[in-house]
Amino acid sequence: MQKLTVSFRNSFMRMCFALILPVMIFTSCEEQVDDLWNTDDDGQKVSPLVGDWYADSMQIFGECVVDSAYDLMLAKNISDYNLWLLSDGSFQMVVSQSLSIKDECEYVYGTWDNETGCSSSYYDYYNYSPFQYCNVYYEFDQYNFGTTNCSQDVTIEGTWAADETASTVTLTLNDFCENSFGDPSYISDSNGCGLLEDGSWNTGMTRTYSYTINSDSGTVSLDGKWFDGASTCAKFYLSM
Repeated sequence: MQKLTVSFRNSFMRMCFALILPVMIFTSCEEQVDDLWNTDDDGQKVSPLVGDWYADSMQIFGECVVDSAYDLMLAKNISDYNLWLLSDGSFQMVVSQSLSIKDECEYVYGTWDNETGCSSSYYDYYNYSPFQYCNVYYEFDQYNFGTTNCSQDVTIEGTWAADETASTVTLTLNDFCENSFGDPSYISDSNGCGLLEDGSWNTGMTRTYSYTINSDSGTVSLDGKWFDGASTCAKFYLSM
């Protein structure tokens, strides 16, 4: 009888352990997942600006006069603008620009040919082969012969810091090339940048923006300057 009792007790303990073990494993996994999502290190508050932001629209202001605002994305052929602000104080900015050089040629009364490019009886300086028109005139590095699309994708990294009391955020950009149109260039070295018609190599550029967060939509607007030596005034409307 004593042996039967001991056997029953051991069986009961094994059964209890078998039931408790999955619960312990689940609880442990749940705590690890919580730790992965917990970005509040040492009780520090995470800035509401942290995130992967995309431009819904962008404006540029001539002479920094608000009444002279026009569409920056249209004016600079920007197809995509992405600003990724990381919680470690670093950022990555991607600017994509794209246009049809066939359309541009015909806009200035030129005649387009897929083989020879653009020719014009009105403006001799628009007489370019397709590659010259894209690479030399617009200073982009990607050309699609099928669609006549000319484009570039530029990635700039750096650091950022926010002042939530003043509602400002400052971007400090790593060195980058500014092309002849006053835009960031795909060219990644100072020597190549110097070969452009009016390129300039920017070192340690900083941009400080006043920001406003829409509490309903979660969108952000940034008021400050474009990434050019002329410090052109611009406004960015960003969403996740």
